[in-house]
Amino acid sequence: MMEMVVNGRFLCRPTLGVDRVARELVAALLARRDAPALRALHPEAEAWDVPAALSATAVPGPGSGALWEQAALARATEGRWCLSLCNTGPLALRRQVVMLHDAQAWDAAESYRPAFRRWYRWLQPRLARRAALVLTVSQHSRARLERHGVVPEGHAQVIPNGADHILRTDADPRILERHDLQRRGFFLTLGAQARHKNLALAIDAHRLSPERLPLVIAGGGGSVFAGHETPDPPGVLRIGRVSDAELRALYEHAAGFLMPSRTEGFGLPALEAMLCGCPVLASTGGALPETCGEAAVLLDPDAPEAWSRKMTRLLRAPSHAAALSEAGRAHARRYTWAASAERLARHLAALPS
Repeated sequence: MMEMVVNGRFLCRPTLGVDRVARELVAALLARRDAPALRALHPEAEAWDVPAALSATAVPGPGSGALWEQAALARATEGRWCLSLCNTGPLALRRQVVMLHDAQAWDAAESYRPAFRRWYRWLQPRLARRAALVLTVSQHSRARLERHGVVPEGHAQVIPNGADHILRTDADPRILERHDLQRRGFFLTLGAQARHKNLALAIDAHRLSPERLPLVIAGGGGSVFAGHETPDPPGVLRIGRVSDAELRALYEHAAGFLMPSRTEGFGLPALEAMLCGCPVLASTGGALPETCGEAAVLLDPDAPEAWSRKMTRLLRAPSHAAALSEAGRAHARRYTWAASAERLARHLAALPS
């Protein structure tokens, strides 16, 4: 059986974004009978068995960054295959499977610090040419990575995200009580501050809405730039980071979920919302049309008036909202981590031992 080292750098960080994908993919891969023998290497421990590493609390340390990944991890693999699922990996390794989630360092350059942008733009094309197998998460991401010369044409294989993790945790409705939120009495969006997330659009659409239900912004962080320089108008409620249980409760009780990003490599929150029965209004940017299909209302990311009208329709036409909710559930059920791990297992099985 192939022995594979999991690049465990993501185990030192909160489970957000690409780190969520890494945890869920590895856990789903472990559940398969045909999984390779996996061993996690982690900046805060010499060697952890993978199940223990996945269940551990993230404890970032001073040695958990790029230097550890490029030097210590590269040495510790000792000729075994390395599985790097979070956009970076040891450049020295050829026996490596690397997942590049998007081309945001090129497509959304203004969202990132110059040093970060330069590092990704230098590392990722070289990594993609040295690694034996390159993965990405959508046809859109593959096309953009090819367009920018990061990945040779036809070289990357697509493994979509799953969304069923959101149903593993019971909803915690206390988040609604703490913020005096009523069932179907608010709209929800996520508050990553990167400019390409286009949070300003959601705020402007809320301001234009005649209904004036609260706009709840959950989460936050993720960029240098807020992208909305003026103070929030009345009715915008920023509640900060929330747990998975709290997020599920918000999805289940919101009148609609807004995802106005100008570009996305995949757009996982849209599927999470759908799986919880929340109608989704999503941008036509990036991979969102591919991910959402016909199960969301797709809108121009530069047209707040159109978003406001659709928000009003969700409130005034309950049958429309119910149909969108039902279509979303059916669509999102197709995206499971087990199905993603099956695709990954097939690619790993084709690698030379």
